[in-house]
Parts: sequence; structure tokens; C-alpha cells
Amino acid sequence: MSTITPTTPMVYKIDWLQFTEEGEDDDILTLTDSVALAFFKAIGYDFKQFEEVPGRYFYECGLTLGRFFTIYFNNSKNIYTKNTIYFVFTGQGSSDLALKLAKYFKTDDFSLVWYKFFKLVKEWQLKVTRLDAALDDFEGRLSFAKMERKLSRREFRSSKRRYKIIHGKSTDGETKGETIYLGSRKKHQHGFLVRFYDKFAEYKDKGAVVPAVVENVITGAGTHVWQRYEIEIRGDACKNFIEKILGGYSFGQLYKGLMRNAIEFLKVDRSNKNRAFWPVVDWWEEFLESTEKCSLTSPERDLDLGRLLRWIRVAVVPSLHLLQEIGTEKNFDIYELIKSIEVISYAKKQERLRNDVLNMSEDKVKEYIKQFEEGNY
Repeated sequence: MSTITPTTPMVYKIDWLQFTEEGEDDDILTLTDSVALAFFKAIGYDFKQFEEVPGRYFYECGLTLGRFFTIYFNNSKNIYTKNTIYFVFTGQGSSDLALKLAKYFKTDDFSLVWYKFFKLVKEWQLKVTRLDAALDDFEGRLSFAKMERKLSRREFRSSKRRYKIIHGKSTDGETKGETIYLGSRKKHQHGFLVRFYDKFAEYKDKGAVVPAVVENVITGAGTHVWQRYEIEIRGDACKNFIEKILGGYSFGQLYKGLMRNAIEFLKVDRSNKNRAFWPVVDWWEEFLESTEKCSLTSPERDLDLGRLLRWIRVAVVPSLHLLQEIGTEKNFDIYELIKSIEVISYAKKQERLRNDVLNMSEDKVKEYIKQFEEGNY
């Protein structure tokens, strides 16, 4: 039986980043005195576009850019006040930060981009409290069914004492994706936990536009697979991770080491009851070896203005015309119905797109619209 060699490479991205900046003394660290904030302004964040949000985590105040980049801080001092500023970049925020850093550092080598940023993190003594390393697989190199079977039969070695499997279900009972968790946040506040999940199923369930490699909105071509294998690193383990990056380790080497530490799926040896001596199954060994060769790449925007316009032309416009025809016969106006619907909030990826387009030149936006009108989008 021949083996099909995957042709679409797996790629890494930093999918969450949060850290604090501490004042030099017991006084409140103000936004105007923040070194990190000044740097973010320098790389292109316009804080006039941020909105106020309620404080959290014992911080009085908050500012957010589309909920994908949020800052928490204090304006007054009492016995409970922290003299720090807390920065949170979600998955969309981390991608946005990576692209701004690449432009600032004038390189498209994203391993170098994050190396340079982590060097600044160390220089400014920022305390990273969470860092998510995500590996995106667009061809399904890992089988969730195989992993689940090995877990249920206890055919594995793991540093984690707990695992959990969640099957997403639609209202008719159909399975809509799966997530496997190794470890828990309560047990690993200064360590790491692992998630394997079906990112494609998550996006399809939301009706969101997926990256072109997964599904082309015009032709329908693509792998139609998007699995994410994510390591959530917390507390002191973040410092260790960054120190090793600065010490010359590659992202792939560290990911492989953490994943091997988290779990090894085993080949049953009936002659030896001691699981510690069972060999690792070939498919897991091959996966671990391949992760070391993967690289950090440009975080492809799963939604930009061009892709949104293409999706509207292919998936939305025909449906709207059909509903308009039906409405003419049945006495309703689909466009008036749409205008009457109140949209309370946008998803983070939509907020990020909105921010990108608002910062575009009028000429560039006009070019997108022209291409849309001419049928190119």
C-alpha cells in the first residue's frame, strides 16, 4: 500500500501573547511612561482608534482595539493596586502584531521577527504570562480517531495527569469537530497544556471565511482540512521558552520537545507489561520529527478586504438576488430586512479587518471596489 506524501507544509504561529510591564518603583506605571506602549505606537498602532472597556484582573481601566489587542492599567493607587500595565494579544491580535513587527524590522523571516521582539521583551524586563505556540496542519497528518483510541486504551506516556475529549455536535446529532485536551490550567499555571482541535470545523460552524489553502471561495479548491495542535505556555515556562529562543533554539525544536514531554503514543508490547518500555508508534514519531522542520511563517489573514469581497460575490450575492425575486412575489424586501437587523458586535477577525481598511488609503480601497465591480472579486 503506497503512502501519500503531504504537499502542504505545516506552519507555526504565535496564537496568543500576554505580558505585564512593571514600574521601576511602587508608583503607578502610567501609559505615558510605558516603554512597551511607546514601541507599539512606533510600529503603527494608533491609540486614537482604541475604545474604553471595563477594567479586569484588579485593574481599574481598559483600552481595546477590536478586542484583539487590549491593555489594562490603573490611574490611582491603593493597597490593592498593581504598579503594572497588562497587555493581551489574542490569536487575531498576535497575527496583527507579527505583521506590524515584520514591517518594522524590515524582514519576512518570522523566526527573526519574534527573536527580535523577544530580545526587546527581555531588555525591557516584560513578564510574559502566556504564550500559545500553534502548529497548523492543512492535510490531517494526525488522526483524531487514532489518538482517541490510544488514550482510551491507556496506550501512552504523558507528563499530564488529565486528558479530556470534547466532540462538537450539531442539533441533529452530527459530529462537528473534536478537541483533545492534555493537562489543565489550574495544574499548569507555570507549565504548559496541549490542545488538538479541528479548526476547519470551528470556522465552518461559525460561517467564517477560511484561509485560501483550506478552501478557495471561488473555485472550492483546497485541502478542506485545518487541524491545529496548540501548546499553551504559562507563567515561568514562558520565560524559559523565550530564553531558549534567544539562546539559539528554533521554534520547532522547542515545540517538539514540549510535545514529546506532553505525550507519546505507544505501540503495545504484549511481552512486557511495563508501559515505560513500550516503543513509540511510528505515526507519532514521524509527526514529532516533522514538527522540528516546520517554520514560523507570515500569519495569513483568514479575512482581508479582497477575500471578503470575493466571498460576498460568490456566496452572498446570488442568494440575495434569489431572495429579492422571492420577495417580489411574496411581498417582502430582503434589503430592508437586512438593514433592520442590529449587529451588536463584530468578531475579532472582522474588527481586525475593519481596522486594516480604515487605515488604508482611499485609492487602495477604490481599487478593491473597482475590482469587485469588474468581477475580479
